[in-house]
Amino acid sequence: MPNHLWNIVVKELREIFRDPKLVIGMIIVPLLIFPLMGGAIRAGIDAEENHLARMEIAIMDIDRTEGGYNMSTLLNYVMVQSNLTLQGIDAQDTASAVDWCMENGFETLVVVPGNFSEEIESGHSASVEIYQVLTHYGISEAAGAQRVASAVSAFDNLLTAQRLQMSYSNSSYDALLTPAVVHSSSVIRGNIEDADPQIVVTTMLTTTTTMPIVIMLLIIMAGQLAATSVAMEKEQKTLEVLLTLPIRRINILLGKLAGVVVVSLIATLSYVAGFGYYMSSFTTGAGSVDLAAIGLAPDMAGYALMIVSLFLSFIAALSLAVLLAAYTQDVRSAQSLLSILYVPVMMPAVVLMISPIEVLPGALQGVLYAVPFTYPILAAKALYTHQYGLIAFGIIYQVVFTAAVLYLATRMFSTEKVLTAKLSFGKRKKKPMD
Repeated sequence: MPNHLWNIVVKELREIFRDPKLVIGMIIVPLLIFPLMGGAIRAGIDAEENHLARMEIAIMDIDRTEGGYNMSTLLNYVMVQSNLTLQGIDAQDTASAVDWCMENGFETLVVVPGNFSEEIESGHSASVEIYQVLTHYGISEAAGAQRVASAVSAFDNLLTAQRLQMSYSNSSYDALLTPAVVHSSSVIRGNIEDADPQIVVTTMLTTTTTMPIVIMLLIIMAGQLAATSVAMEKEQKTLEVLLTLPIRRINILLGKLAGVVVVSLIATLSYVAGFGYYMSSFTTGAGSVDLAAIGLAPDMAGYALMIVSLFLSFIAALSLAVLLAAYTQDVRSAQSLLSILYVPVMMPAVVLMISPIEVLPGALQGVLYAVPFTYPILAAKALYTHQYGLIAFGIIYQVVFTAAVLYLATRMFSTEKVLTAKLSFGKRKKKPMD
């Protein structure tokens, strides 16, 4: 690296890190705020899980008889096996039972009617009444009613199996309840893999969901830094001095871009670390699959293509930000004008998080393919699918697009327009008439 270019890079880094608000806002805050948010969410989830684990249910069993076995006895047994703690109560009516629950801190009341066993043994359906006390209307407040309903469903399955075994004595409990069992496999690049398609898709989404967010943040932050750097130079009149030095204008531009890239990478690592902890705070163990074991492991070619695509997106975004900042006179106007760049950066990330590009309408696909910031996101997914044809085409397109934008930025820096250019959205003042 030439000495002049290295000096420009060092100068940019010093100016950027000289502002403590930038260091705090872009590097330190993500490392603090995301873990704090994740810790709060994890604490809330743990509290709800502990609450559900020791859930106590009040039950008013009118059907139960002393020393006798009936259907309500079997229902009580099933609920206990479903990890519900039962507290029997004796009340005159349902209203009195509800009052007792509210006075003693029970949120769920189960009422087994007097004809419960009689109805079932005669071949009819019997009702089980569930009353849920709602106070704070939280997400898990209805969990008691749901847990009881699940236990009643298990009770129904047990009775169904017992009845069927009278006719099919050689069949097992599971075979009677599930005569047809579904076993799903995935076909990946022509190979049949013993993995549930839903679990494969869920694991892929979990693995690749954060990538569009990270790429979007990375490009936006880099653009903001580049625009702020140029606008600050113009606002403080130091750009004029810099341009009078015996340094090639292209080195000045590349030095600014290089300094911004270094800071953006540091900030992105901070966001990735903080956001990764945040995401892990509320992920569930719904099931996952080893992607490498079914042929969806990333390879070096995929990493190389993604890095190249991301680098080209960086240079394109930074060059566009510099061009926009060249038409402003201060930092505030540069930040406002830079919002034009947010739309093409954010649109691919948001759309591709919701749906694959292949299933989108043709017009929307064309728009996304025309946006150079789409290809790093597609490259991140191609790490696992190994479908690199589109990514290779995208890199060629990005090279052409980035070269054109970089050429315009270089032309801007090679003339005095970088000092005098200004966008004005106000009305022109009319010249006074003679």
